[in-house]
Amino acid sequence: MGAGRSDCVAEKGMVSSKHPLIGEAGVKMMKKGGNAVDAAVASAFMDCVVEPAMNGIGGEGVMAIHLESGENIIIDYVGRPAQSCTPDMYELEEITESGWMGWRKVKDDANLVGHKACTTPGIVAGLTSALEHYGTMSLADVISPAVKVAEEGFTMGWWTAASIFRRMEAFSKFKEWKRVYLRDGQYPYLPYNQGMAKPHVLVNKELAKCLRSIRMEGPDAFYKGWIADAIAGEMSANGGLITKEDMAMYEPIIHMPELGCYRGHDILYDPTHSGTTMMQTLNIIEGYDMASMGFGSPDAIHLVAEALGLAFADRFEYMGDPGYVDVPQKAMVSKEYAAKLRERIDMGKSGAVTFSDPWPHKPECTTALAVADKAGNMACVNQTLVNSFGCGVVIPGTGIVMNNAMYGLNPEPGHANSIDGRKRRIQNVCPTVVLREDESYMVLGAPGGRNIQMSVAQAIHYVIDYGMGIQDAVDAPRISRETGTVSLDSRFPREVKDRLVAMGHDVNYVDPELRGWGRPVGVLRDPETKLLHGGVYSLLTGFESIAVGL
Repeated sequence: MGAGRSDCVAEKGMVSSKHPLIGEAGVKMMKKGGNAVDAAVASAFMDCVVEPAMNGIGGEGVMAIHLESGENIIIDYVGRPAQSCTPDMYELEEITESGWMGWRKVKDDANLVGHKACTTPGIVAGLTSALEHYGTMSLADVISPAVKVAEEGFTMGWWTAASIFRRMEAFSKFKEWKRVYLRDGQYPYLPYNQGMAKPHVLVNKELAKCLRSIRMEGPDAFYKGWIADAIAGEMSANGGLITKEDMAMYEPIIHMPELGCYRGHDILYDPTHSGTTMMQTLNIIEGYDMASMGFGSPDAIHLVAEALGLAFADRFEYMGDPGYVDVPQKAMVSKEYAAKLRERIDMGKSGAVTFSDPWPHKPECTTALAVADKAGNMACVNQTLVNSFGCGVVIPGTGIVMNNAMYGLNPEPGHANSIDGRKRRIQNVCPTVVLREDESYMVLGAPGGRNIQMSVAQAIHYVIDYGMGIQDAVDAPRISRETGTVSLDSRFPREVKDRLVAMGHDVNYVDPELRGWGRPVGVLRDPETKLLHGGVYSLLTGFESIAVGL
């Protein structure tokens, strides 16, 4: 581990994730004969324990699966607001909130913190559905490693310790959060270092109790049993809106979407969420000979910046839950529309970034882990509580941290992504599988908010256009942009920044330690040797990312 690491290479299986215990759980399943889906589900449940600030069974996610049989599946288990939610449910202020969404500010941050900020969680339903339909092992087998670690605890690392410290002020008003995530309800856990006589160990026995119930009774324990009663009771007593009916009705969405294509490689992505923005970006740059420009050249970075800006402008204008609004998704990812967008790009200067008109082209704080097995199965899981430790509410008697996914819906009525009862928000997760000549080639995902789809798109671009290995591709410097400022990794030379400024770009030159670039993890299957190569982002102090193979 550490910056400059090489690929992890193995023959039989690989898990790239954000914590050693996550990888170990997945590898353990494959050693027992399980496939990549079994390993992914085991790893994802473990992730819910050892990354409590980023993930948990009170959260939501999306999984992408490619099976050796040729099936390509997306499992969408994004949370759903309570049925009683309405577009005008929050009182709005006349200013813009300071967070990363940029909505009108909600009074008292009620869409961010507290009981009215959470949606019905989807993780338990999503993971158990994946296992039931595409795995080979029992739920008892795959969830047991997570139960054990929740019961016995795990050594506190820098990333989780820092997350607890950052949220202490905001969440000190929540008694259960303080009880579970502070020592003696007062002091933060400290990350292990050699000066400690004994490491601080975070134990969550109540979460272990929930996981044991799920192990015995399946998802009904969570959505219809005592856990659902506990969640609904806590909501009712504190002004939250989630009811027992909201819990009982929850089901994930399983679909087999049309694949995208980038330079002859088929791409499995979730079209409902950030995958559309990622695919639109790739479609735009596909029209240029990126390889001849060379990695890190001003022209190549300029084109990626323009493509990102155009894709995000369309995202902000059109994307919403297609069950509630008409979304021109297929038009947005069509090759014809990409060609029209390229007409707006000037190779010599930055262009004005506004949304375009895709309709004529219509044919009708997060975690990530990537898994591949010897047979050619691949799975990528992206799960999140949205912000660090979600809304701060821990359900008494369960150890479950609830998400704050209501923050992902526009609190102002009249937009594609505005609030409605049980309407999904547009997620930033972007689990992706890349196929080469109909065989699994690469699987990758990332945490990082709206930087996720940018980082995944650029990692794919780096592998296919520049021939990078997976570790180099996820570690290489990137840019991020929505519709305005281009954030440029300071590992790019100063002359690159100066050239972009001369083109008219507003450039923020940022040390990679100081910017949430998205932190990809991935596995690449070598087409010649069939060996599996794992890579994880390694340039953020305190992260415990690791690729583990067998």
